Formats: sequence, C-alpha cells, structure tokens
Amino acid sequence: MPFVNKNKSYSFNMTISTSLKQLSGFTASEVLISNKTGQDLYLYDNDNFTDDRRFLIKNSESMVLRGITNTNEVSAKTGAASGTVYFRSAYFSNLNQF
Repeated sequence: MPFVNKNKSYSFNMTISTSLKQLSGFTASEVLISNKTGQDLYLYDNDNFTDDRRFLIKNSESMVLRGITNTNEVSAKTGAASGTVYFRSAYFSNLNQF
C-alpha cells in the first residue's frame, strides 16, 4: 500500500477585534495560534464562551490547541482593539499514523 499523506495543513491569518469571532474552518486535530495583535488574545473552544473557560495568550506568545476536529470550533477576541492573529492548522501531530 503506498504512503498517503493525510496531513493537510493550512496557514492563515485573521483580523480579530473585541467581538468574538469564529476561526475559518479547516479540518484539523490541532491549531497553532500566534498572537501578534499587540495585546491580550482570548480563545474559546467547544462553545464555551464564559470568561472562566477561556485561554489567554499574551502578545507575541503562541500556543497549540489540540483535541478539535475543525478550526472553526475555536473562537477568539482581543482585549482592546483589532489586530492580526496567525494560525497553522494540522490534521495530525507528530504521531505516527498507521
């Protein structure tokens, strides 16, 4: 059986503001998020939109959010003004897939 690379990764960026915005939808098991907004970025996943269930990413920090099936399961907003956030989706991580 020939090797087939199922790992379709996509890089994209979005302008995020103080209003909650759903990420663009790409099939993925994880997404790398890089905050370049110049301020705090708040992330919400799986329809959890309360402040006690969010992630905080400081400016110039990055994180990988795993355990999703599509990047549109993640929403984000900033603390004060609009800014650009960079993303890289991955269908598989470093795990071998057989």
